[in-house]
Amino acid sequence: QTNLLCKRVGYLACSLCLHPDHELITLLVNTMRRDLKSSNHLEVCAALIAVSKLVNPEIMPAVVECIVELLDHQHEVVRKKAVMALHRLHIVQPGSLAALTDKLRKVLCDKDPAVMGASLHVLHMLIEEQPAAFKDLVPSFVSILKQITEHRLPSSFDYHRMPAPWIQIKLLKVLASLGAADQSTSNHMYEVLYDVLKRADTGINIGFA
Repeated sequence: QTNLLCKRVGYLACSLCLHPDHELITLLVNTMRRDLKSSNHLEVCAALIAVSKLVNPEIMPAVVECIVELLDHQHEVVRKKAVMALHRLHIVQPGSLAALTDKLRKVLCDKDPAVMGASLHVLHMLIEEQPAAFKDLVPSFVSILKQITEHRLPSSFDYHRMPAPWIQIKLLKVLASLGAADQSTSNHMYEVLYDVLKRADTGINIGFA
């Protein structure tokens, strides 16, 4: 279907009516691959949303390469949804992103904060499985958290004057996984953690999160 509205409705219907193991999912593979390579970023987004809802281990090899290529897309919304799709792939088949850790590390430095925030979810899962392999990222996570507490992110990420609270929470969970039973690594976190605690005491509910 060439009409964007019809295409999005079709993907929505498939997401609502078909489960990931449904036999008809296989028939959607070529359509999703074509839309993932579309020059229209809205079509790409529609396909990424569908992949996140419908992907299963059988079709994963057919779409993973297309998704990885989208990590360098010019539109930040496409990059963000590509990261979210990879997160879903890892949930469906743990270990499937083992060869993509370098790509995911690069996404952590994306110029758009929303893309960076999305990468934290998949990186957190990988860190929980193999924390030693990501110890070298502690300075990067600390730096990002420091930038957030200093209100360097756009104000659109604020919630009741609290800078990007959900990203802060995810970063704290990541640092907790990396610093567990590791005094040397933990020493690099104390200063920023103290700063987070000090700035969170604002008297509003989100500060207690």
